[in-house]
Amino acid sequence: MLARELHFAMGMRVEDSMPQRSQRAIDIMRSALDEERKVSRVHITVPASVSCPSLECQNRLAIMRDLSTSGAFFYAELDAVEGLVVTLQFVLAAFGKNIRMVCEGNIVRVEHFPRGAATGIAVEFNQCNMLPAELC
Repeated sequence: MLARELHFAMGMRVEDSMPQRSQRAIDIMRSALDEERKVSRVHITVPASVSCPSLECQNRLAIMRDLSTSGAFFYAELDAVEGLVVTLQFVLAAFGKNIRMVCEGNIVRVEHFPRGAATGIAVEFNQCNMLPAELC
């Protein structure tokens, strides 16, 4: 199960225990598609929590795949639709302290995977707040 979650976090899907990257990821790596990001990203695999009031969901488990100052890509079992507002919470270690990030933004891309796998969701942040992790 952990290997399956790791593959999802790395942008891979697992079919018959053989990991495969999404076609979009393959096309970007081969330079067949232009990179659409405005700022550089950092690959990061940390657990997160996602809430979406319009879908009546709160604190659903998510796994971050990458993060930038303007947005993030994560996996979650969520019926996501472009344009919806979501709140993403996760903890980062920085300067020897844990910092809880609470970011709100709009879903800008949704990648569906077969066989009930978690949905890939790209969000563009409208705002982010940093809080000491122990206060949340």
